[in-house]
Amino acid sequence: MKKLFIFILTTSIFMSVNAQDILKIREVFDYEIGDEFQFTSSTIHYPGEFIPQNADRIKIIGKYYSSNNDSLFYIRFHDLYTTILTDSSQLEYHFWTRNDTVYFVNLDSLITSYDTGFQISGDPYITTSIELCDSMIVGYDYWTIQNDFVINEYGKGLGHTYAFYKCTQGSYTRKDKLFYYKKGGIACGIPDLTTVGIEEPLKVLEDFFIYPNPVESTFTLQNTSQQHNFQCNLHNSFGQIIMTMELSGETNKINLCHIKRGIYYLSIKTDNKTSTIKLIKE
Repeated sequence: MKKLFIFILTTSIFMSVNAQDILKIREVFDYEIGDEFQFTSSTIHYPGEFIPQNADRIKIIGKYYSSNNDSLFYIRFHDLYTTILTDSSQLEYHFWTRNDTVYFVNLDSLITSYDTGFQISGDPYITTSIELCDSMIVGYDYWTIQNDFVINEYGKGLGHTYAFYKCTQGSYTRKDKLFYYKKGGIACGIPDLTTVGIEEPLKVLEDFFIYPNPVESTFTLQNTSQQHNFQCNLHNSFGQIIMTMELSGETNKINLCHIKRGIYYLSIKTDNKTSTIKLIKE
């Protein structure tokens, strides 16, 4: 009876400490203009598969609150690139940029209310990441009913730092990871400084858009450039071309019903210019 009492007491103290230490949403997504974050992602279907070198290099360029201060908005600049393995086994680099705006609400709520995965796992953990310069991390992991494995982690002032998903039925593993950040002039990690200067310079077109993305079956490719005719190649995550299309006009609908779930790259070529768009098939 005494041993049982000690066990319950110890468990309660542990849970109480965790509840006090779990970060709030405003603490996780606490950025300032000029902050920088660099991520890489990979999807693996089999051992030894080619993983494209890639990076999403983000810089915070704007910050503002809603009129009643209950929502926080950030404007982000993305400097991205990926690589494709050509038929001659050469790496082909594709670069592009874009801006987006993200927002967060319920800022004083715990991060456990932001991501429903915390409720599913029922057992969030708090740790310190040596790799991210001793940053405080709150995360969770669990097995789904389908026997898939999920991990998500959030860092103090760093946002969503790590995502891992292992699909047992589809036999693939996806991982997104923060590997470098710079906040307040203090840097952590090794930045990816890859530029267009690698191989031959590739001019990126910003006049092509796809929606919806992620896509379930069919997506629309919108062309706002002056080029009427253009070629599209759809590459899988290890650089192989799985679809080639000769297109024209402003709007084209493309059917991906026969394509399995995963991350793909749509390269668009007009004259000597190339644009690459990351596409997620659900």
